[in-house]
Order: sequence, then C-alpha cells, then structure tokens
Amino acid sequence: MIHNDMNYHHLIGKVHSVSDVDELSNILEELKEYPTNNQLEKLFKSYMDDESPLIRCIAFEGLAKSEFKDTEIAQKAIEHLNDEDIVVMSCIELLAEYEYLEAVPYIKNLLRHLDAGVRCTAAEALGDMNCKAQLMDIVQTNKVEVNDLAKVGQRYGIYLLSNESDEIFALNRLIELLYSSNMTASYRAMNNLIAVLNERNRPLIFMAFQEKLKEKKVTGFKTELEDNLKALKGS
Repeated sequence: MIHNDMNYHHLIGKVHSVSDVDELSNILEELKEYPTNNQLEKLFKSYMDDESPLIRCIAFEGLAKSEFKDTEIAQKAIEHLNDEDIVVMSCIELLAEYEYLEAVPYIKNLLRHLDAGVRCTAAEALGDMNCKAQLMDIVQTNKVEVNDLAKVGQRYGIYLLSNESDEIFALNRLIELLYSSNMTASYRAMNNLIAVLNERNRPLIFMAFQEKLKEKKVTGFKTELEDNLKALKGS
C-alpha cells in the first residue's frame, strides 16, 4: 500500500533529517496514524533500538498495527520487556496484538512489576490472549493490589478469562473502578468496558456510564466516552 497523501510524503521526507527527539516523536506519532505499509514497517523497525525510550515506544506502537505479524519483531519486543516502563507497555501490547503465545511466560512475570501501568497492561494482555491458565495468577495479584490503575487491568483480564457463571461478578468489579479518584484508572476502566461491550452486558455497562455521568466535573470524561462510543459504532 502506497499512501498518496501529501502530508504523508512530507513526513517521510522529513523524518531522517530530524535530530531533535521531540520533533522526531511528533513525526512518528503522525505516521503511526496511517495504515501500515512496507515503508512504514521498515521505518518503525529502524527505531526499535533507538537511544530514546520515547522513540522506542512509538516504534513498537507503530509495529503493533502491522497486518503481517513478524516473529522477528515479536522476539525483539520480548527482548525489550526489561526496558523503560513506557517501552515495556508498548511491547506487551504488541505481543498481545500479535497473539504471540511464546511471550506469555514473560508477560506473566510482569504481573508483579514495580510500575502500576506495566502491571495493568500485563494483565490486560493475558486476558486479550485468552490465557486461561494465568487466571489464578491475576486473581492473586488483584487480591493484594493497592493501585487502582493496576486493578483495572487485572479485573479486565479476570473478566475475559472467567467462566460465564462468574462474568457478572467480574464485570461489576471492573465497573467499580469507573468511580476511582485516580482519573487514569477511571478512564482506563471506561475504555476497557467499551472493549468488552456486547449484547449481554450492554445494559449493565450503560447503566454504570449513566451513574458516572451524574458526578460533578465529568465534562472531559463525558466527551471521551461519547467519542469512544461513536468510534465503536463506526468500526
């Protein structure tokens, strides 16, 4: 696929002449929004070992969108699971997107990572990859978890991996985190609830959203919720 967009060609022409990390990250973030083609995949691969954690993070985020799930890229992502936190999270998400089951033992080890965002992302990934053997590990970490952001990922993973008879209980536990005072956790809970939305759980989830919108100072939350629901309808 070759993009005929003038802005795309401008960005591609500019990317290798930029040395400032912030400027380079902005260009790569823009390019990441285009459907991946061979040119973009090659470009993002060239930044997997960049000296900047931010650039490495964006590179793996871009590669996560590739239609062709390259095992070489997946192995590289595993190598970076001991990298800076932002890079680790982007690599976990790539491995989940690729459904690269060889990575499961490595991701499982991250359930007890020092960073709450990493713990959250690891639990989400194990759920997305349908790793039912890891359910009890996630349950045990959730029992002792103190950070609401990590709890969101854990309860999302538990919901996805639970038996049908336990789904409502697991869903309600995730819904509880919509009301967290940790705004990052609250927004993450919203996004995860939208991700699991189906005909069976729709009434419960929409009732929770309506309750959340009764709170004061939820303008930003309301806007993002509406945008995400519109995007869901359009997908």
